[in-house]
Amino acid sequence: MSIIQINLTIAQMLDYTMPILFAALCGVLSESAGVVNIGLDGIMRFGAFFGLLGAFFSHSPWIGLLFGIAIGCLVGALHAFITIRWNGDQTVSGVAINVIAVGLMTYLLEYVFSTTGYSPQIQNYFGAQAYRVHLPFLAKIPLLGAFSNLSFMIWFGFICTVLMHVLLYHTVLGLRIRTCGENPKAATTLGINVFRIRWFAVIVGAALAGIGGATLSISSFSGFSDSMPNGVGFIGLAAMIFGKWTPFGALGAALLFGTGQIVQSIIAVTGIAPKLAPGLTLILPYVLTLAVLAGFVGKSIAPAADGLPYYKEQR
Repeated sequence: MSIIQINLTIAQMLDYTMPILFAALCGVLSESAGVVNIGLDGIMRFGAFFGLLGAFFSHSPWIGLLFGIAIGCLVGALHAFITIRWNGDQTVSGVAINVIAVGLMTYLLEYVFSTTGYSPQIQNYFGAQAYRVHLPFLAKIPLLGAFSNLSFMIWFGFICTVLMHVLLYHTVLGLRIRTCGENPKAATTLGINVFRIRWFAVIVGAALAGIGGATLSISSFSGFSDSMPNGVGFIGLAAMIFGKWTPFGALGAALLFGTGQIVQSIIAVTGIAPKLAPGLTLILPYVLTLAVLAGFVGKSIAPAADGLPYYKEQR
């Protein structure tokens, strides 16, 4: 492969990585505060549809992103209300969000666009040059040339990773979030409002998942499909676990799974394995996810109070 082809492949891999990364960051923030959110796939589905809806009618990707953030916050607030306010089972709440997203978005797709399976196509906004970050001085450097003309959303994903690392490990708020995830009773004795911290973590995390969904429909596929997000939310959960509940660990895991996606695409397009049934190449990212979880899930330690409801007599 030429340098240009390598650069294009890396750029495409990063495009695949970003939705996974946003989902993983959502899980990192929420579970650092002690709230499990397995509804990432459902939140991304909400974000994908409403992000597409906003961009379609406004002809602006920024409005689409705002729609994705808004619906992510709303669904996150619902999850927080069930699990924090009423101490509902966090796993059941996440499953319910996934199920509701499947049925409701299918209905809204047919109701709003009068189509079945796919929405009308829109412009690939973040694929256009106007929405790319140009760094011409990197263009002639091997490998780094892939970063010379990337989508804004890729850089935004990197920025979110750095900001979350700073938030969790270099701020007082981050210390409070991690304390609520490790020992909420001790946090209460220090005067920390555990419920408020958990509400914040769940809602902000869900906003990131909404951005991930909007990225899929506005940028990656330029439309909404009934199968979206194709399990990306669950892969994001795996990236969170593989990354040991840390932002940079989640980024590394998301890059690994993004590489699996691009390898699957290369195999499918080039016909490297012609004897394989076409559908077998599609399961490569999911097989990689299962392999990673089987090898590392037992070695990754979640926050001590992750998934445990916190009870207090007076709120």
